[in-house]
Amino acid sequence: MTTSRTAVPLLFAMVLLGGVTRVSADDARSGVGGRVLGETSPLAAAGVYAYQLADASLRKVLTDGQGNFLFQDLPAGLYKIIAHKTGFEPVMVLITRTTAQTYQFVELQLAESRRRGAHASDGRVQPDDYWSVRSRIPPDVLRQIQNDEMERMELTAVDAPQRLNLAELTKSGFSTSMQAMTGVDQISQTNGMLSGGGVGIEGQLGQVQVGLRGSFWQLNGADAGHPGLSTSAGQASTLSLDLARGPGSHVVFISQSNRMARQTDGAAPIDFEHYQVNWTQGVGDNGRSDFTAQYTQESNYHRQATIEPQEIPEASRTWRIEGAYTADLGDGSTLQTGLRYREIQFGTGTPGRPNDLLPAANVDLFGRGGMRLQPAVLLEYGLYSTLSDGSVSLMPQGGVVLQLGSDWQLESSTSRRVYQNSILNPTFMPTLFNEADLCEQGSEACYRVSLGHKPAKDDTNGSIALTATQRKIGDTLRLYFSDQAFDRLESLYLVRGDQLPELRLQASTHLTPRVVTTLDSSIAAGGGGTFLAADHRAYQNQVRYMVASLDTQFLASSTGVFLAFHRLSQELQPIGGPGGIAPRMELERVRLMLTQDLKLLFDLASSWAVQLDMEVSRVPASASATNSDLRRRLMGGIAVKF
Repeated sequence: MTTSRTAVPLLFAMVLLGGVTRVSADDARSGVGGRVLGETSPLAAAGVYAYQLADASLRKVLTDGQGNFLFQDLPAGLYKIIAHKTGFEPVMVLITRTTAQTYQFVELQLAESRRRGAHASDGRVQPDDYWSVRSRIPPDVLRQIQNDEMERMELTAVDAPQRLNLAELTKSGFSTSMQAMTGVDQISQTNGMLSGGGVGIEGQLGQVQVGLRGSFWQLNGADAGHPGLSTSAGQASTLSLDLARGPGSHVVFISQSNRMARQTDGAAPIDFEHYQVNWTQGVGDNGRSDFTAQYTQESNYHRQATIEPQEIPEASRTWRIEGAYTADLGDGSTLQTGLRYREIQFGTGTPGRPNDLLPAANVDLFGRGGMRLQPAVLLEYGLYSTLSDGSVSLMPQGGVVLQLGSDWQLESSTSRRVYQNSILNPTFMPTLFNEADLCEQGSEACYRVSLGHKPAKDDTNGSIALTATQRKIGDTLRLYFSDQAFDRLESLYLVRGDQLPELRLQASTHLTPRVVTTLDSSIAAGGGGTFLAADHRAYQNQVRYMVASLDTQFLASSTGVFLAFHRLSQELQPIGGPGGIAPRMELERVRLMLTQDLKLLFDLASSWAVQLDMEVSRVPASASATNSDLRRRLMGGIAVKF
């Protein structure tokens, strides 16, 4: 779940074109088959496309000498079947499949192309059949049809090298998507401007699959009176390069940079830089090795919250290196072993020595695996050992997966640190909600039970999963609920000793054959740990959060509606000493995002879409304030894929 949807929401998923194959009439009768006819006889070597509307997947086959074609085992869903051959007008029909095992027959007849404005026998001007049907053809199919027409035109020329270059460009199959958005970010009576966009490129370069994605956002004129929002200007950018060669080799490079300047006189700027590389390589027939290296440097990024612990550093540098090897030991059994090294240098913030950094390092050795005891029972196991400054902690973990019938599955897991000799000081770990496994890192104990329904691939009834988790926090965590740098206030602090039970519901279903919706909701309430605050007093921590999102896609109109709701609260109850006003933070946010594909409204060769993004938040003025201010954000933009 990514309820914040800040990472370029309109960069459309890249559609990888399926391999072109020829079929014969003797193939097994399963899937979608049929025949393509010309005006007088069957058409050989005609291209037939099967475009699934739900996931924008695309398959293509060529007809045989008798005009026959077949898509084998085509999954259930709503499809556009398009036939085309150079010199003929394309034809499209809409079909619905209920299961992959059924066979459906489709016959398509193509008419020969006519010149624009040609006259019929009765003297009337004939409509351009190609341009009248193109608005109903998916852009990916239309692009291939146009490429076929361009190749046919090039073949009539005398310049052979130009024909070769065009063919190479067509084979590369690169697709590009771009997005631009701008709008108003208003806090109380102060207006700010937020603008940005992103780009994505994906395609085949020789034997390497290449993906490049980037985004850039800029904020101007935000209010300086709110912790976590005290910036007059800020920039946030991300860039990732994804390279894959075959099924066994994969490399990803990621960089992220956030820089903000505070309006307060003499205040240090807020900086955050992160660099990461991930590499995966297949080893033999049953093995895989994984390597990850990360470097993060920040200054004042994790401070400036409404409620702050005493130990949060002013600056930090983190190196993290991890390597693992995974092997398949047989049918249903796997084993993974690995090593993780992390070194952190914390800024002390000591008067007169603000730039001093205290180093702290640890080494994690881990092993985990799964063993299938019988077809319906899978046993999972693991052990983590942490070595740090002479101290040792062990965290064994285990779990059981039970297959209940053909579609239902019950999972349970448990892990607990059984030994720890000393405490790493300071202990602080920033983490992002839904991306980090808090049971593996940051928790002293974790117990989880999940019941889920996972239907077969061609089942349209949908899936559902209900998960209950109980955690005991072992390290101080700042839990972020948005990956947008300008929304740092949307976070909670968890401290050692906190008990945090959580309940999560995930469901995805077809409300109708052409309406798909996905629900993701998490709710948690707990605390009880000792919170050493910035005022050097001890408090008992209490936290609550509710995060919910509903994503609905209307396939008939190519419309997307995304609705999200966040409610976070944190309260500190004084421990001992005189009573007083308990520091408290509450934040609520409602977000509505509408996306509309324009290809159904206009005659466009590329895929264009518009987006409207609206947010209303209630943010606290300070930790001790009883009132709060409203934050309003309204953005609009456009995206294109070609």
